[in-house]
Parts: sequence; structure tokens; C-alpha cells
Amino acid sequence: MSLKEMPIEINTFTLFQQGNEQAFRRVFEKYQPQIFSRALYFSGQLEEAEEITQEAFVQLHRYREKINTPESIYPFLYRVAKRMAISGFRRKVLRDQYELEQHADWEEAGQALAQQLDYRELQQELEKIIGELPEQQQRIYRLNKLEDHSYQDIAEQVGLSKNTVRNHLALASKFVRLRLDKIFLFFL
Repeated sequence: MSLKEMPIEINTFTLFQQGNEQAFRRVFEKYQPQIFSRALYFSGQLEEAEEITQEAFVQLHRYREKINTPESIYPFLYRVAKRMAISGFRRKVLRDQYELEQHADWEEAGQALAQQLDYRELQQELEKIIGELPEQQQRIYRLNKLEDHSYQDIAEQVGLSKNTVRNHLALASKFVRLRLDKIFLFFL
């Protein structure tokens, strides 16, 4: 017969049910090693096993009057410890999942911010490059590429022929493309 199968004496059990401190200490000393061992097995962590064991005995003290026989003490403690370990495991899984989601959210926000910064830097570089174009090409390039106006519309606004607008835009686009290619090569 193992330790957990041998119940405490009936006198000790009766005193335990009545709230006697010495009787509770004897119950604690008898069952604490087995409950701690089971809690450690369930949780896998020393600190958590100690907390589970302590809380199991707190519950035992709280519900001592409802325990009918000395043989019921160990199963009560075992069930409480097992439930607490399972609850702790669930909380840990939820906490880990939450942390993963938070990390993913932070990572996603960081990437979005980096993209915004990259976009702003690229926008600034594009403005510098456009600023290097002759004034007429600057105006035509901005109207077509940034404001999405047609050749005909631009020709009417600037007072040039449609073919001249096309030629200015071709030169400006080639210049901008070559300068941007150099910037992209630098970042790669």
C-alpha cells in the first residue's frame, strides 16, 4: 500500500474537519510531497508546481467540512492540482498566442512605417530629380505623370503642339528613369 493510499487516522481527520491547525499540518505533511510531485509533472515548472500545491491545500482547507472520509483527501487534492495545472497551461497558451499576435502586429506596423518612410524618401528623391529638369520639361512631366493629364490637355495648357509635348515628356521620362535606376541600385 503506497503513501497516498494510506489515509490519515480518523482522529486526525475529525480534527482536520473541525479546523484544527495541528491536524491540518499533519495532512499537509502527509500529502504535500505527492501533490507537489504531481503538480510538477503536470506543469513542468518548479515555481508553478509550488503555487499549484499551495493553492490545492488552500482549497482543501476551504472545503474541509465537505470531505466525507479520510480516503477522499488525496483525490480532492489531486483533482484540484490537475485542474489548476490545466488552467495554467491554457493561460500560458493564450498568453503565448497573444504575444505572437502582438509581435506580428508590431512587425506589421513596423513594416508599414518602413514602407511609408521609404515612400517619403523616394518621393523626395523624385522631386529633386524633377527639379533638375528644364522648366518646360518639369511642368510637362508633372502634368502627365503626377496629375495624369493627356498629351492633348497638356498641349493646350502650355501652348505647344501635341508632338512637342510627347518629345519633352520622352526626354524628361528618360532622365528621371536613369536617375531613379541609380538610386534603386544603391538600395539593393
